[in-house]
Amino acid sequence: MTTPGEQADSAKVAVAIPCLNEANAIAAVVAAWREALPEAEVIIFDNGSTDGTGDLARGLGVRVVEVPDRGKGNAVRAIFRELAGRPAVVMTDGDGTYPASAVRPLLGPILDGRADMTVGARRPVAEDKAMSATHALGNFAITAAFGLLVGPGCRDLLSGYRAFGPRFLRAVQPRSTGFEIEAELSGEAVGRGFRVAEVPVSYHPRIAGTASKLRAARDGLRIMATIIRQGVRHRPWRLMLALAVPIAAAGLALRLPPVLLAAATLAVAAVVPFARATTRPG
Repeated sequence: MTTPGEQADSAKVAVAIPCLNEANAIAAVVAAWREALPEAEVIIFDNGSTDGTGDLARGLGVRVVEVPDRGKGNAVRAIFRELAGRPAVVMTDGDGTYPASAVRPLLGPILDGRADMTVGARRPVAEDKAMSATHALGNFAITAAFGLLVGPGCRDLLSGYRAFGPRFLRAVQPRSTGFEIEAELSGEAVGRGFRVAEVPVSYHPRIAGTASKLRAARDGLRIMATIIRQGVRHRPWRLMLALAVPIAAAGLALRLPPVLLAAATLAVAAVVPFARATTRPG
Protein backbone atom coordinates (compact mmCIF):
# COMPACT_ATOMS: atom_id res chain seq x y z
CA MET A 1 0.00 0.00 0.00
CA THR A 2 1.27 3.47 -0.89
CA THR A 3 1.69 5.71 2.14
CA PRO A 4 0.58 9.38 2.15
CA GLY A 5 4.24 10.40 2.20
CA GLU A 6 5.00 8.31 -0.87
CA GLN A 7 1.99 9.77 -2.66
CA ALA A 8 3.21 13.28 -1.89
CA ASP A 9 6.67 12.44 -3.18
CA SER A 10 5.24 11.01 -6.40
CA ALA A 11 3.74 14.43 -7.16
CA LYS A 12 7.13 16.12 -6.86
CA VAL A 13 9.69 16.88 -9.50
CA ALA A 14 12.63 14.55 -8.93
CA VAL A 15 16.33 15.32 -9.28
CA ALA A 16 17.97 12.00 -10.10
CA ILE A 17 21.73 11.77 -9.63
CA PRO A 18 23.53 8.61 -10.77
CA CYS A 19 26.70 8.25 -8.70
CA LEU A 20 29.75 6.02 -8.61
CA ASN A 21 32.31 6.89 -5.93
CA GLU A 22 31.46 10.57 -5.57
CA ALA A 23 31.99 10.82 -1.80
CA ASN A 24 34.12 13.96 -2.14
CA ALA A 25 31.43 15.78 -4.10
CA ILE A 26 28.09 14.49 -2.89
CA ALA A 27 27.53 16.93 -0.01
CA ALA A 28 28.22 19.97 -2.18
CA VAL A 29 26.08 18.61 -5.04
CA VAL A 30 23.11 17.85 -2.78
CA ALA A 31 23.36 21.28 -1.15
CA ALA A 32 23.44 23.00 -4.54
CA TRP A 33 20.33 21.17 -5.70
CA ARG A 34 18.42 21.81 -2.51
CA GLU A 35 19.14 25.51 -2.92
CA ALA A 36 18.36 25.66 -6.64
CA LEU A 37 15.19 23.52 -6.59
CA PRO A 38 13.91 23.29 -3.00
CA GLU A 39 10.51 21.96 -4.05
CA ALA A 40 12.03 18.86 -5.70
CA GLU A 41 13.04 15.53 -4.22
CA VAL A 42 16.75 14.76 -4.63
CA ILE A 43 17.43 11.05 -5.15
CA ILE A 44 20.84 9.39 -5.43
CA PHE A 45 21.13 6.32 -7.63
CA ASP A 46 24.23 4.71 -6.14
CA ASN A 47 25.87 2.61 -8.82
CA GLY A 48 27.92 0.26 -6.64
CA SER A 49 30.06 2.88 -4.88
CA THR A 50 32.79 1.60 -2.57
CA ASP A 51 33.73 4.94 -0.98
CA GLY A 52 30.61 5.45 1.13
CA THR A 53 28.77 7.76 -1.29
CA GLY A 54 25.42 6.20 -0.45
CA ASP A 55 25.94 6.38 3.31
CA LEU A 56 26.98 10.02 3.08
CA ALA A 57 23.86 10.82 1.08
CA ARG A 58 21.63 9.05 3.59
CA GLY A 59 23.28 11.05 6.35
CA LEU A 60 22.14 14.17 4.52
CA GLY A 61 18.56 12.90 4.54
CA VAL A 62 18.59 11.97 0.87
CA ARG A 63 16.80 8.93 -0.52
CA VAL A 64 19.27 6.46 -2.03
CA VAL A 65 18.37 3.82 -4.62
CA GLU A 66 20.98 1.06 -4.83
CA VAL A 67 21.96 0.02 -8.37
CA PRO A 68 24.48 -2.81 -7.88
CA ASP A 69 25.16 -3.47 -11.58
CA ARG A 70 27.92 -1.06 -12.56
CA GLY A 71 27.51 1.20 -15.58
CA LYS A 72 25.83 4.57 -15.98
CA GLY A 73 23.23 3.09 -18.29
CA ASN A 74 22.15 0.71 -15.54
CA ALA A 75 21.70 3.65 -13.17
CA VAL A 76 19.65 5.56 -15.76
CA ARG A 77 17.50 2.51 -16.41
CA ALA A 78 16.77 2.43 -12.68
CA ILE A 79 15.81 6.11 -12.85
CA PHE A 80 13.23 5.38 -15.54
CA ARG A 81 11.86 2.40 -13.61
CA GLU A 82 11.60 4.22 -10.29
CA LEU A 83 10.41 7.64 -11.44
CA ALA A 84 8.17 7.02 -14.45
CA GLY A 85 5.18 8.50 -12.62
CA ARG A 86 6.78 11.85 -11.76
CA PRO A 87 5.61 15.07 -13.43
CA ALA A 88 9.23 15.75 -14.38
CA VAL A 89 12.66 14.26 -13.72
CA VAL A 90 15.92 16.17 -13.89
CA MET A 91 18.99 14.00 -14.46
CA THR A 92 22.44 15.31 -13.58
CA ASP A 93 25.86 13.98 -12.61
CA GLY A 94 27.20 13.70 -9.08
CA ASP A 95 30.60 15.28 -9.71
CA GLY A 96 29.58 18.95 -9.73
CA THR A 97 30.22 19.56 -13.44
CA TYR A 98 26.64 20.66 -14.16
CA PRO A 99 25.35 23.80 -12.41
CA ALA A 100 22.16 23.28 -10.42
CA SER A 101 21.56 27.01 -10.79
CA ALA A 102 20.81 26.47 -14.51
CA VAL A 103 17.87 24.13 -13.88
CA ARG A 104 14.94 26.54 -14.25
CA PRO A 105 15.38 27.15 -18.02
CA LEU A 106 15.94 23.41 -18.45
CA LEU A 107 12.86 22.41 -16.45
CA GLY A 108 10.52 25.13 -17.68
CA PRO A 109 9.70 23.65 -21.13
CA ILE A 110 8.88 20.30 -19.47
CA LEU A 111 6.52 21.75 -16.87
CA ASP A 112 4.90 24.03 -19.46
CA GLY A 113 4.24 21.06 -21.77
CA ARG A 114 6.40 22.47 -24.57
CA ALA A 115 8.97 19.65 -24.57
CA ASP A 116 9.23 15.96 -23.72
CA MET A 117 12.98 16.12 -23.12
CA THR A 118 15.33 19.04 -22.60
CA VAL A 119 19.10 18.84 -22.91
CA GLY A 120 21.70 21.02 -21.24
CA ALA A 121 24.10 21.85 -24.06
CA ARG A 122 27.50 22.12 -22.41
CA ARG A 123 29.54 25.28 -22.75
CA PRO A 124 32.87 24.38 -21.13
CA VAL A 125 34.39 27.03 -18.89
CA ALA A 126 37.51 27.63 -20.97
CA GLU A 127 39.70 29.12 -18.27
CA ASP A 128 39.07 26.09 -16.07
CA LYS A 129 39.78 23.56 -18.86
CA ALA A 130 36.54 21.75 -18.08
CA MET A 131 36.66 19.64 -21.26
CA SER A 132 39.80 18.30 -22.95
CA ALA A 133 40.40 18.85 -26.67
CA THR A 134 40.26 15.06 -27.19
CA HIS A 135 36.81 14.81 -25.62
CA ALA A 136 35.60 17.84 -27.58
CA LEU A 137 36.79 16.26 -30.86
CA GLY A 138 35.19 12.95 -29.95
CA ASN A 139 31.90 14.67 -29.18
CA PHE A 140 32.00 16.39 -32.57
CA ALA A 141 32.61 13.11 -34.42
CA ILE A 142 29.86 11.31 -32.52
CA THR A 143 27.37 14.12 -33.13
CA ALA A 144 28.21 14.10 -36.85
CA ALA A 145 27.65 10.33 -37.04
CA PHE A 146 24.33 10.71 -35.23
CA GLY A 147 23.20 13.40 -37.68
CA LEU A 148 24.11 11.17 -40.63
CA LEU A 149 22.57 7.92 -39.39
CA VAL A 150 19.66 9.03 -37.18
CA GLY A 151 18.95 12.63 -38.13
CA PRO A 152 19.25 16.17 -36.79
CA GLY A 153 19.14 16.09 -33.02
CA CYS A 154 20.86 17.65 -30.05
CA ARG A 155 24.00 19.64 -30.66
CA ASP A 156 25.36 18.15 -27.45
CA LEU A 157 24.45 14.51 -27.93
CA LEU A 158 26.28 13.21 -24.86
CA SER A 159 25.19 15.73 -22.24
CA GLY A 160 24.23 14.09 -18.96
CA TYR A 161 22.20 17.12 -17.86
CA ARG A 162 18.62 16.54 -19.01
CA ALA A 163 15.00 16.82 -17.95
CA PHE A 164 12.24 14.43 -18.96
CA GLY A 165 8.49 14.84 -19.08
CA PRO A 166 5.78 12.24 -18.43
CA ARG A 167 5.38 11.12 -22.07
CA PHE A 168 9.08 10.40 -22.42
CA LEU A 169 9.35 8.72 -19.01
CA ARG A 170 6.45 6.38 -19.71
CA ALA A 171 7.26 5.54 -23.32
CA VAL A 172 11.02 5.03 -23.27
CA GLN A 173 12.59 1.94 -21.71
CA PRO A 174 16.37 2.34 -22.02
CA ARG A 175 18.48 -0.73 -22.74
CA SER A 176 22.01 0.66 -22.53
CA THR A 177 24.25 -0.31 -19.64
CA GLY A 178 27.12 2.17 -20.00
CA PHE A 179 28.00 5.67 -21.19
CA GLU A 180 26.19 5.07 -24.47
CA ILE A 181 22.95 5.79 -22.60
CA GLU A 182 22.77 9.46 -23.66
CA ALA A 183 23.11 8.49 -27.34
CA GLU A 184 20.25 6.02 -26.89
CA LEU A 185 18.01 8.61 -25.23
CA SER A 186 18.74 11.10 -28.01
CA GLY A 187 18.06 8.44 -30.66
CA GLU A 188 14.74 7.52 -29.08
CA ALA A 189 13.74 11.18 -28.95
CA VAL A 190 14.54 11.84 -32.62
CA GLY A 191 13.38 8.47 -33.95
CA ARG A 192 10.04 8.56 -32.15
CA GLY A 193 9.27 12.19 -32.73
CA PHE A 194 9.45 13.51 -29.17
CA ARG A 195 9.71 17.25 -28.69
CA VAL A 196 13.23 18.20 -27.65
CA ALA A 197 14.54 21.57 -26.48
CA GLU A 198 18.18 22.43 -25.89
CA VAL A 199 19.36 24.96 -23.32
CA PRO A 200 22.97 26.18 -23.05
CA VAL A 201 24.59 25.53 -19.66
CA SER A 202 28.08 26.14 -18.36
CA TYR A 203 30.19 23.03 -17.83
CA HIS A 204 32.67 23.08 -14.96
CA PRO A 205 35.63 20.93 -13.90
CA ARG A 206 34.64 18.10 -11.60
CA ILE A 207 34.96 18.66 -7.86
CA ALA A 208 38.43 17.84 -6.52
CA GLY A 209 38.80 14.25 -5.40
CA THR A 210 36.46 12.80 -8.01
CA ALA A 211 37.54 11.00 -11.17
CA SER A 212 36.00 10.40 -14.58
CA LYS A 213 34.79 6.87 -15.24
CA LEU A 214 34.69 7.39 -19.01
CA ARG A 215 37.18 5.36 -21.06
CA ALA A 216 37.48 7.20 -24.36
CA ALA A 217 38.30 4.32 -26.73
CA ARG A 218 36.07 1.65 -25.19
CA ASP A 219 33.11 3.91 -24.52
CA GLY A 220 33.50 5.76 -27.82
CA LEU A 221 33.09 2.47 -29.71
CA ARG A 222 30.06 1.57 -27.62
CA ILE A 223 28.50 4.96 -28.33
CA MET A 224 29.09 4.58 -32.07
CA ALA A 225 27.57 1.08 -32.00
CA THR A 226 24.51 2.50 -30.24
CA ILE A 227 24.14 5.22 -32.87
CA ILE A 228 24.27 2.60 -35.62
CA ARG A 229 21.62 0.50 -33.86
CA GLN A 230 19.40 3.54 -33.40
CA GLY A 231 19.84 4.39 -37.08
CA VAL A 232 18.92 0.86 -38.16
CA ARG A 233 15.91 0.88 -35.86
CA HIS A 234 14.49 4.30 -36.68
CA ARG A 235 16.04 5.46 -39.98
CA PRO A 236 17.41 2.41 -41.89
CA TRP A 237 17.34 4.29 -45.21
CA ARG A 238 19.99 6.69 -43.90
CA LEU A 239 22.46 3.86 -43.32
CA MET A 240 21.76 2.41 -46.76
CA LEU A 241 22.41 5.76 -48.42
CA ALA A 242 25.55 6.23 -46.33
CA LEU A 243 26.83 2.89 -47.63
CA ALA A 244 25.71 3.53 -51.21
CA VAL A 245 27.79 6.68 -51.64
CA PRO A 246 31.27 5.20 -50.97
CA ILE A 247 30.36 2.03 -52.87
CA ALA A 248 29.35 4.11 -55.88
CA ALA A 249 32.58 6.13 -55.63
CA ALA A 250 34.61 2.92 -55.55
CA GLY A 251 32.69 1.55 -58.54
CA LEU A 252 33.35 4.70 -60.55
CA ALA A 253 37.03 4.77 -59.62
CA LEU A 254 37.54 1.11 -60.48
CA ARG A 255 35.12 1.13 -63.43
CA LEU A 256 33.29 -1.90 -62.15
CA PRO A 257 29.63 -2.01 -63.26
CA PRO A 258 28.66 -4.70 -60.68
CA VAL A 259 29.82 -2.39 -57.87
CA LEU A 260 27.84 0.51 -59.33
CA LEU A 261 24.82 -1.77 -59.59
CA ALA A 262 25.17 -2.69 -55.91
CA ALA A 263 25.31 0.99 -54.98
CA ALA A 264 22.24 1.77 -57.10
CA THR A 265 20.35 -1.11 -55.49
CA LEU A 266 21.15 0.20 -52.01
CA ALA A 267 20.08 3.71 -53.00
CA VAL A 268 16.75 2.49 -54.40
CA ALA A 269 16.16 0.33 -51.33
CA ALA A 270 16.68 3.42 -49.20
CA VAL A 271 14.78 6.00 -51.23
CA VAL A 272 11.63 4.03 -52.06
CA PRO A 273 10.48 3.33 -48.47
CA PHE A 274 11.47 6.86 -47.45
CA ALA A 275 9.40 8.33 -50.29
CA ARG A 276 6.41 6.17 -49.37
CA ALA A 277 6.63 7.24 -45.74
CA THR A 278 6.84 10.94 -46.54
CA THR A 279 3.97 10.88 -49.08
CA ARG A 280 1.59 8.66 -47.07
CA PRO A 281 -1.70 10.49 -46.35
CA GLY A 282 -2.18 11.68 -42.79
